[in-house]
Amino acid sequence: MQEVTVKSWGSRLKDSLAGILLGFILIGIAIYLIFWNENHSLIMARSLSEACKVLISVPPSPIDSKNNLRVIHVSGLATTNNALQDPLLNTNLVAIALIRKVEMYQWQQEEKTRTEKQLGGSERTIKSYIYNKIWSENLINSSQFKESNYQNPGNMPVHSARQVASHVTLGDFTLPPDLIEKITATTPVDLSQVDLDKLKKQFNKPVQLINNELYLGQDMQNPQIGDLRISLLAVLPQEVSIIAQQIGTTLQAYHAKAGEDVLLLSRGQVSHAGMIREAQDENRMTMWSIRFVTLVMVVIGFALLMRPLVVLADVIPFVGTLIGFGTGLIALVLGICLWTIFLAIAWFATRPFFALGLLIIVMLVIYLLWKSRANKINDNDKASSDIK
Repeated sequence: MQEVTVKSWGSRLKDSLAGILLGFILIGIAIYLIFWNENHSLIMARSLSEACKVLISVPPSPIDSKNNLRVIHVSGLATTNNALQDPLLNTNLVAIALIRKVEMYQWQQEEKTRTEKQLGGSERTIKSYIYNKIWSENLINSSQFKESNYQNPGNMPVHSARQVASHVTLGDFTLPPDLIEKITATTPVDLSQVDLDKLKKQFNKPVQLINNELYLGQDMQNPQIGDLRISLLAVLPQEVSIIAQQIGTTLQAYHAKAGEDVLLLSRGQVSHAGMIREAQDENRMTMWSIRFVTLVMVVIGFALLMRPLVVLADVIPFVGTLIGFGTGLIALVLGICLWTIFLAIAWFATRPFFALGLLIIVMLVIYLLWKSRANKINDNDKASSDIK
């Protein structure tokens, strides 16, 4: 199915003028994020280094009251006595968490859009809709589909669910909920004892156990819309390593003097140096990810500021395309320069020597670009004089 709409040149010009405001907003948000990101990443790095310097490694038991309020590194078996139940699958086992995953075979609508510029500045938009069958944990509302031939069930007869033990310990320490949530390594639960006949009556569907997964439908090799597949995973007692602040018989995040909270959990027996190194790597990755996002935001912002020029030139589509390519390059150059300048300014409070070096490089690049353009203009003027 296709939908075709045509937007007039006047409407496009009006939208592009409104986009100027959006461009300024986008650049403003990006600048704020640049400062926030540089400050936050530095404070986080300092907080982790601070925790590494003051922490001590302790055994999981017995608890030494002399270490109260100190930052500790402890490794051991995170375990529980809580028995978690899944009444649907009639399963009962001791686990830190029990996760039922339910997926239903459904239609999914995918929209593809392409635009065509027309003489006079108008723009023709063609939307195509493609329908695919997928497994999804969430109900896809087919009433919003453009084509009514593709219908999903109105509801899911059973949903995914997660249960978490209320009491988890590591030696003599009781783990708080925010640490329990960090224990995520799962193991499939054996479903061979599930009563298939009971499920068949409950859902009025054939039920099969295939590769430790329940399949509710006629044929797993040829699934039909509305078929279900159910699996069960458990977070079983396991070895973990933790860096946190000891508070009585439990643990909490350490609020470093540098300004950030430090609460780390790794799977297995991991040294405190290894945990801090892993956290520092994650902090750097987050910092660079946000840097990239802010750069893209600034470039898009400049592109929006120059968008009216492209729309004005689109009266002749070929000219508009050339102008669009040119403004895109300008937006990229301006975006990189502005982003680098504000990054350097943000660094002045945290990394002054790096900031100074970065500003010198940017200014040098701008000077070379300006001089190159000036030389080209002089050469053109000289050539014109020679012709005359």
